[in-house]
Amino acid sequence: MSAEASAPERTRAGQRTTGRRPGFRRDVEGLRAVAVLSVLAYHAGLPVHAGFVGVDIFFVISGFLITGLLVAELDRTGTVSWVRFVGRRVRRLLPAAVLVLLVTSLFSWLVIPGQRRQQVGHDVIAAATYVVNWVLAGREVDYLSSDVRPSPVQHFWSLAVEEQFYVVWPLLLLTLAVVARLLGRRPDRRTVAIALGALTGVSFVWSLVASHTSPEASFFTTTTRVWELGVGALLAVWLTGRQRPAGGSRAADALGWLGLAALVVVAVALPTGIEWPSGWALLPTLPTALVLWAGWRGGRSGPVRLLGTRAMVWVGGLSYSIYLWHWPVLVLGDWSAERLTGGPLPGWARVALALGSLWPAWVSWRFVEQPIHHGTWLRRRPRVLVAAGLGMSGLAVLAALPLLPLASPFVTTPPDGRVPPLTQLGASTVVPGRAVADDVQPGWVTPDPLVSGEDRPDADVDRCQVDHGATEPVACTFGDPRGAVTVALVGDSKAMQWLPALQEQAGERGWRVVTYGKSACAFSAAPAANAGRAYPECDAWNAAVARALAADPPDVLVTSGVARGAWDGSRTDAPLLEDGYARRWAALARAGVPVVVVGDSPVSPDDLDVCAAWHPDALAQCTFAAAPAVAASGLPVQRPAVERAGEGVALLDLTPWICPGGECPPVVGHVTVHRAGDHVTATYARTLAPQVAGAVEAALAPPGRR
Repeated sequence: MSAEASAPERTRAGQRTTGRRPGFRRDVEGLRAVAVLSVLAYHAGLPVHAGFVGVDIFFVISGFLITGLLVAELDRTGTVSWVRFVGRRVRRLLPAAVLVLLVTSLFSWLVIPGQRRQQVGHDVIAAATYVVNWVLAGREVDYLSSDVRPSPVQHFWSLAVEEQFYVVWPLLLLTLAVVARLLGRRPDRRTVAIALGALTGVSFVWSLVASHTSPEASFFTTTTRVWELGVGALLAVWLTGRQRPAGGSRAADALGWLGLAALVVVAVALPTGIEWPSGWALLPTLPTALVLWAGWRGGRSGPVRLLGTRAMVWVGGLSYSIYLWHWPVLVLGDWSAERLTGGPLPGWARVALALGSLWPAWVSWRFVEQPIHHGTWLRRRPRVLVAAGLGMSGLAVLAALPLLPLASPFVTTPPDGRVPPLTQLGASTVVPGRAVADDVQPGWVTPDPLVSGEDRPDADVDRCQVDHGATEPVACTFGDPRGAVTVALVGDSKAMQWLPALQEQAGERGWRVVTYGKSACAFSAAPAANAGRAYPECDAWNAAVARALAADPPDVLVTSGVARGAWDGSRTDAPLLEDGYARRWAALARAGVPVVVVGDSPVSPDDLDVCAAWHPDALAQCTFAAAPAVAASGLPVQRPAVERAGEGVALLDLTPWICPGGECPPVVGHVTVHRAGDHVTATYARTLAPQVAGAVEAALAPPGRR
């Protein structure tokens, strides 16, 4: 997943470094340049492996500057004008943001295909209403959405975090002012610091907890990020109103250089696979606060010598525009390259696009931001600005509406409207050893290839497959609830995808099907990993499922899994996973529970819905070779694990029916085979019911007759 910069309050760009208005700090503008350049380099694929910390730098700067303005107003007037504050935010931030959303919507309609275009439309609406961070957080914890590619407006998450914070923080200050007035006092700095410190402390503690229990979601949520703005805000509360010392301080200068060096080291050398923000985010936030303090306390020999150069001040002045434009340029460039060449952008092209995004950033700054930002008429009319902000957000929402309808070129039922039985569709039509390339453009196909990702098993739809953070298994019952034979289906989504095949035969055969599913968690005795990190929740879930099966043994267990699922920090995954599979399956077999391992489905080079949207009249172009697709799946690990597990463990390889004749077509017998994430559709799984049921019946037979 990617990290973005945020949108701090603006200072004027493009002017000489002398003759600035009072209070202008060149070092702050240069520090913005450090933040945005680190993000730009990170997204361009340059070796700035933790360039995402630019967002954390921006959060601290924003908290420092905005709170400084609010506290100064509170000291000066005894209150805070929330309307005037919101009006300033609208005037300085929203016009450029809305322009980016409008342009992104237009180009997304041109280059992003099918269902993915719908997703972008929803994201643009969420970005325009400043809730996109919560949308992304929900998507990250939803394993069923794991196939969704980065959105061209994903970077708006950090703007949403800030604006949500700046809805609450001025209102909290206003509340303190009202309470102080009722008590016959003026609001004092100490009360503000206590309130802000409490808010910051609670957010930091929650960040530690949430980054461990739900790391993907916590990256985006406001509650886990508020403390970073709070670090800068607390510094502002401490410094606002104090007399800046004359002459500077060599010690402060030295500390400022130390803080700046720390930021560079963190951006380049931060360990990979860590939970973020968590406590790790202290590494960029505290040095940022140190640099800000040193710029206030120090002199000309401090970091301002570098940060205050004309080049750094110029980039810092454009930082908001660079941030807004670079990400959609890169994402839409990737989509365009895939459509034109069939592959992603090469590294050099990605760097070129990142640099090229500076041009629309400058144009946006020069002709949109600056005229509105420095216009005097709107500045004196905060209520008009708030109303204009609502109108601009509404305009961005309207621009997203054309992305939402999905007009499909595919016919999903026969001309007479009568769909044949499953025994005449899908895998039932496969002739072993013979390819079905001629069948990839039938007169009708079900489900619609553009929305095949929605054709999921009931275990997904009913949320029987628990998410990443869960450690306790959830047992769901399908088929015949009073069936004489209990079939346990256990594992990750690659196991759950075979539930439709079992359900298809359960009623006829008297099977009670019990599922235990967990996202990205193979049923294995090996230490688990996910996205390069240890996955202790999977280990705990595995142990709990093993206990449940021991307490109430099924008659047979069906399982499957992905290629990678084990981790020890040094060795490769495959040997560990193979050993973990073999030990888990052998233990069940020794306990009298036969095991059927359904071979992992092949790994496609592209998601079918994308390919089908680009080639609706030539689906044969979406066919891919079986050999590399199978080699990249979990089957090469499962096969030797089955052999090691020994008696009572059998492998069911469905490759001949998914990829007949050595090729993997998108459609077989009028049924769409694949869905995003390298799964098969629920409909196609149902057409494989005879093969799956046959393997289960064979496992249930007495040992001498298997």
